[in-house]
Amino acid sequence: MSDIMKLYKLFLISFLALFLTVHANAQNTGNETDYQTVQITNKAGTTIYAEDKTEVKGSPLLKESFENGRILFESGKASEILPINYDSYKNQVLFIKDQKIMVLNTNGVKGFMFETPADFQNTDKVQEVFSYQIRETELGFDELTPVQVLYNQGTGLKLLAVHRTNLMRSNSKDPFTGKKTERYINSEEFFIQKHNGDIEELRRLRAKDIIRKYDRSDRKALNNFMDENDLDSRSEKDLVKLMTYIDNTLGSDS
Repeated sequence: MSDIMKLYKLFLISFLALFLTVHANAQNTGNETDYQTVQITNKAGTTIYAEDKTEVKGSPLLKESFENGRILFESGKASEILPINYDSYKNQVLFIKDQKIMVLNTNGVKGFMFETPADFQNTDKVQEVFSYQIRETELGFDELTPVQVLYNQGTGLKLLAVHRTNLMRSNSKDPFTGKKTERYINSEEFFIQKHNGDIEELRRLRAKDIIRKYDRSDRKALNNFMDENDLDSRSEKDLVKLMTYIDNTLGSDS
Protein backbone atom coordinates (compact mmCIF):
# COMPACT_ATOMS: atom_id res chain seq x y z
CA MET A 1 0.00 0.00 0.00
CA SER A 2 1.36 3.40 -0.98
CA ASP A 3 2.13 6.07 1.55
CA ILE A 4 -0.66 8.22 0.09
CA MET A 5 -3.20 5.43 0.56
CA LYS A 6 -2.01 4.86 4.12
CA LEU A 7 -2.46 8.56 4.92
CA TYR A 8 -5.88 8.59 3.27
CA LYS A 9 -6.97 5.51 5.24
CA LEU A 10 -5.72 7.04 8.49
CA PHE A 11 -7.57 10.27 7.68
CA LEU A 12 -10.77 8.36 6.88
CA ILE A 13 -10.65 6.40 10.14
CA SER A 14 -10.02 9.58 12.12
CA PHE A 15 -12.88 11.37 10.33
CA LEU A 16 -15.32 8.52 10.97
CA ALA A 17 -14.35 8.39 14.63
CA LEU A 18 -14.84 12.14 14.95
CA PHE A 19 -18.18 11.98 13.10
CA LEU A 20 -19.52 9.19 15.31
CA THR A 21 -18.44 11.05 18.45
CA VAL A 22 -20.15 14.27 17.34
CA HIS A 23 -23.25 12.34 16.25
CA ALA A 24 -23.44 10.53 19.59
CA ASN A 25 -23.06 13.78 21.51
CA ALA A 26 -25.74 15.40 19.38
CA GLN A 27 -28.10 12.50 20.09
CA ASN A 28 -27.42 12.72 23.81
CA THR A 29 -28.03 16.46 23.80
CA GLY A 30 -31.25 15.98 21.90
CA ASN A 31 -32.48 13.38 24.35
CA GLU A 32 -31.60 15.47 27.38
CA THR A 33 -33.00 18.78 26.17
CA ASP A 34 -36.63 19.48 27.01
CA TYR A 35 -37.60 22.07 24.44
CA GLN A 36 -40.71 22.91 26.42
CA THR A 37 -38.46 24.59 28.98
CA VAL A 38 -36.20 26.52 26.61
CA GLN A 39 -36.68 30.27 26.75
CA ILE A 40 -36.26 32.32 23.59
CA THR A 41 -35.80 36.05 23.90
CA ASN A 42 -35.67 38.89 21.43
CA LYS A 43 -32.79 41.32 21.15
CA ALA A 44 -34.25 43.54 23.85
CA GLY A 45 -34.21 40.63 26.26
CA THR A 46 -37.97 40.31 26.64
CA THR A 47 -39.16 36.73 26.75
CA ILE A 48 -41.31 35.91 23.74
CA TYR A 49 -41.64 32.22 24.52
CA ALA A 50 -41.27 30.60 27.89
CA GLU A 51 -41.61 27.17 29.37
CA ASP A 52 -44.98 25.55 28.97
CA LYS A 53 -46.12 25.32 32.54
CA THR A 54 -48.74 26.76 34.87
CA GLU A 55 -48.32 29.80 37.05
CA VAL A 56 -50.42 29.72 40.21
CA LYS A 57 -51.52 32.88 41.97
CA GLY A 58 -53.02 33.16 45.42
CA SER A 59 -52.82 30.59 48.18
CA PRO A 60 -55.17 27.98 49.63
CA LEU A 61 -53.65 28.46 53.08
CA LEU A 62 -55.56 30.25 55.82
CA LYS A 63 -52.39 31.92 57.11
CA GLU A 64 -49.58 33.52 55.13
CA SER A 65 -47.17 31.63 57.37
CA PHE A 66 -47.60 28.90 59.97
CA GLU A 67 -48.78 30.25 63.33
CA ASN A 68 -48.62 28.70 66.78
CA GLY A 69 -51.64 26.74 67.89
CA ARG A 70 -52.90 23.57 69.52
CA ILE A 71 -54.76 20.49 68.33
CA LEU A 72 -57.89 19.85 70.43
CA PHE A 73 -58.88 16.24 71.08
CA GLU A 74 -62.25 14.66 71.84
CA SER A 75 -60.78 13.46 75.14
CA GLY A 76 -60.67 17.08 76.29
CA LYS A 77 -56.89 17.25 76.06
CA ALA A 78 -54.82 19.51 73.81
CA SER A 79 -51.50 19.07 72.05
CA GLU A 80 -48.35 20.98 72.74
CA ILE A 81 -48.02 24.30 70.93
CA LEU A 82 -47.25 23.62 67.26
CA PRO A 83 -46.95 25.74 64.11
CA ILE A 84 -50.31 25.20 62.37
CA ASN A 85 -51.97 26.15 59.09
CA TYR A 86 -55.09 25.10 57.20
CA ASP A 87 -55.31 24.29 53.49
CA SER A 88 -58.94 25.07 52.68
CA TYR A 89 -58.63 23.76 49.11
CA LYS A 90 -57.47 20.27 50.09
CA ASN A 91 -59.30 20.50 53.44
CA GLN A 92 -56.17 19.54 55.36
CA VAL A 93 -54.86 20.82 58.68
CA LEU A 94 -51.09 21.11 58.47
CA PHE A 95 -48.61 21.29 61.32
CA ILE A 96 -44.85 21.35 61.67
CA LYS A 97 -43.09 18.83 63.87
CA ASP A 98 -39.44 17.79 63.81
CA GLN A 99 -38.91 20.29 60.97
CA LYS A 100 -41.41 18.44 58.78
CA ILE A 101 -44.79 19.64 57.48
CA MET A 102 -47.35 16.99 58.34
CA VAL A 103 -51.06 16.47 57.61
CA LEU A 104 -53.26 16.07 60.67
CA ASN A 105 -55.06 12.75 61.13
CA THR A 106 -58.50 13.88 62.30
CA ASN A 107 -59.43 10.65 64.10
CA GLY A 108 -60.27 11.61 67.68
CA VAL A 109 -59.72 15.30 66.93
CA LYS A 110 -62.29 17.83 68.12
CA GLY A 111 -60.70 20.81 66.37
CA PHE A 112 -57.77 23.20 66.62
CA MET A 113 -57.06 26.72 67.77
CA PHE A 114 -54.49 29.42 67.18
CA GLU A 115 -52.70 31.16 70.02
CA THR A 116 -53.64 34.82 70.43
CA PRO A 117 -51.05 37.29 69.09
CA ALA A 118 -49.21 39.73 71.34
CA ASP A 119 -51.42 42.64 70.24
CA PHE A 120 -54.66 40.67 70.63
CA GLN A 121 -56.17 43.12 73.13
CA ASN A 122 -55.84 45.93 70.60
CA THR A 123 -57.61 44.07 67.78
CA ASP A 124 -61.30 43.60 67.03
CA LYS A 125 -60.84 39.84 66.50
CA VAL A 126 -61.76 36.92 68.72
CA GLN A 127 -59.48 33.95 69.26
CA GLU A 128 -59.51 31.65 66.24
CA VAL A 129 -61.03 28.31 67.21
CA PHE A 130 -62.07 25.66 64.68
CA SER A 131 -64.36 22.73 65.37
CA TYR A 132 -65.06 19.45 63.59
CA GLN A 133 -68.27 19.02 65.58
CA ILE A 134 -70.58 21.21 63.50
CA ARG A 135 -73.08 19.26 61.40
CA GLU A 136 -71.70 19.18 57.87
CA THR A 137 -75.08 18.55 56.23
CA GLU A 138 -76.37 21.95 57.34
CA LEU A 139 -73.43 23.69 55.67
CA GLY A 140 -73.24 21.65 52.49
CA PHE A 141 -70.04 19.72 53.25
CA ASP A 142 -69.15 16.53 51.42
CA GLU A 143 -66.59 15.60 54.07
CA LEU A 144 -65.59 16.44 57.62
CA THR A 145 -64.55 20.11 57.56
CA PRO A 146 -63.34 22.43 60.33
CA VAL A 147 -65.68 25.34 61.06
CA GLN A 148 -64.48 28.51 62.78
CA VAL A 149 -66.52 29.12 65.92
CA LEU A 150 -66.78 32.83 66.66
CA TYR A 151 -69.31 32.40 69.46
CA ASN A 152 -70.44 29.39 71.47
CA GLN A 153 -71.37 29.47 75.14
CA GLY A 154 -72.95 26.03 75.18
CA THR A 155 -76.54 27.32 74.96
CA GLY A 156 -77.06 26.22 71.36
CA LEU A 157 -76.52 29.71 69.94
CA LYS A 158 -73.44 29.85 67.71
CA LEU A 159 -71.78 32.24 65.28
CA LEU A 160 -69.82 30.35 62.64
CA ALA A 161 -67.48 30.98 59.71
CA VAL A 162 -66.57 28.56 56.92
CA HIS A 163 -63.39 29.10 54.90
CA ARG A 164 -63.46 27.80 51.34
CA THR A 165 -61.03 27.92 48.42
CA ASN A 166 -61.70 27.18 44.77
CA LEU A 167 -59.10 26.84 42.03
CA MET A 168 -59.95 28.82 38.90
CA ARG A 169 -58.25 27.08 35.99
CA SER A 170 -57.34 28.69 32.67
CA ASN A 171 -56.88 27.15 29.22
CA SER A 172 -55.41 30.26 27.61
CA LYS A 173 -51.73 31.17 27.67
CA ASP A 174 -50.16 34.53 28.32
CA PRO A 175 -48.85 35.70 24.91
CA PHE A 176 -45.59 36.94 26.43
CA THR A 177 -44.74 34.17 28.87
CA GLY A 178 -46.53 31.21 27.32
CA LYS A 179 -47.81 30.24 30.78
CA LYS A 180 -51.28 29.30 31.86
CA THR A 181 -52.38 31.10 35.00
CA GLU A 182 -54.51 29.48 37.68
CA ARG A 183 -55.80 31.32 40.73
CA TYR A 184 -56.87 30.26 44.18
CA ILE A 185 -60.07 32.13 45.06
CA ASN A 186 -60.66 32.35 48.82
CA SER A 187 -64.04 33.02 50.38
CA GLU A 188 -65.71 33.09 53.77
CA GLU A 189 -69.30 32.17 54.55
CA PHE A 190 -70.95 33.10 57.83
CA PHE A 191 -73.77 31.36 59.67
CA ILE A 192 -75.80 31.73 62.83
CA GLN A 193 -77.03 28.63 64.61
CA LYS A 194 -80.02 29.58 66.71
CA HIS A 195 -81.10 28.05 70.00
CA ASN A 196 -83.54 25.72 68.23
CA GLY A 197 -80.70 24.23 66.17
CA ASP A 198 -81.57 25.91 62.88
CA ILE A 199 -78.54 27.15 60.94
CA GLU A 200 -79.06 30.20 58.73
CA GLU A 201 -76.54 31.85 56.43
CA LEU A 202 -75.63 35.50 56.97
CA ARG A 203 -75.09 37.78 54.00
CA ARG A 204 -72.09 39.32 55.77
CA LEU A 205 -70.57 39.23 59.23
CA ARG A 206 -72.37 42.36 60.40
CA ALA A 207 -74.62 43.14 63.34
CA LYS A 208 -77.55 44.11 61.10
CA ASP A 209 -77.35 40.77 59.27
CA ILE A 210 -77.52 38.92 62.58
CA ILE A 211 -80.40 41.09 63.82
CA ARG A 212 -82.39 40.44 60.62
CA LYS A 213 -82.56 36.77 61.57
CA TYR A 214 -84.90 37.68 64.44
CA ASP A 215 -88.50 38.86 64.54
CA ARG A 216 -89.27 42.51 63.94
CA SER A 217 -90.54 42.78 67.51
CA ASP A 218 -87.04 41.93 68.79
CA ARG A 219 -84.96 43.94 66.32
CA LYS A 220 -85.52 47.30 68.00
CA ALA A 221 -84.12 46.04 71.31
CA LEU A 222 -81.10 44.51 69.56
CA ASN A 223 -80.40 47.70 67.60
CA ASN A 224 -80.77 49.76 70.78
CA PHE A 225 -78.26 47.51 72.53
CA MET A 226 -75.73 48.16 69.77
CA ASP A 227 -76.33 51.92 69.86
CA GLU A 228 -76.42 52.34 73.64
CA ASN A 229 -73.13 50.48 74.06
CA ASP A 230 -71.49 52.18 71.07
CA LEU A 231 -70.64 48.82 69.52
CA ASP A 232 -68.97 48.42 66.15
CA SER A 233 -71.08 46.40 63.72
CA ARG A 234 -67.96 44.91 62.10
CA SER A 235 -65.95 44.09 65.23
CA GLU A 236 -65.90 40.40 66.07
CA LYS A 237 -65.51 41.21 69.77
CA ASP A 238 -68.54 43.53 69.67
CA LEU A 239 -70.55 40.92 67.77
CA VAL A 240 -69.78 38.50 70.61
CA LYS A 241 -71.32 41.05 73.00
CA LEU A 242 -74.42 41.16 70.79
CA MET A 243 -74.61 37.37 70.73
CA THR A 244 -74.29 37.29 74.53
CA TYR A 245 -77.17 39.77 74.79
CA ILE A 246 -79.26 37.59 72.46
CA ASP A 247 -78.40 34.56 74.60
CA ASN A 248 -79.57 36.35 77.74
CA THR A 249 -82.75 37.92 76.34
CA LEU A 250 -83.90 35.64 73.51
CA GLY A 251 -82.90 32.28 74.88
CA SER A 252 -85.78 30.53 73.14
CA ASP A 253 -85.28 32.40 69.84
CA SER A 254 -87.99 34.25 67.99
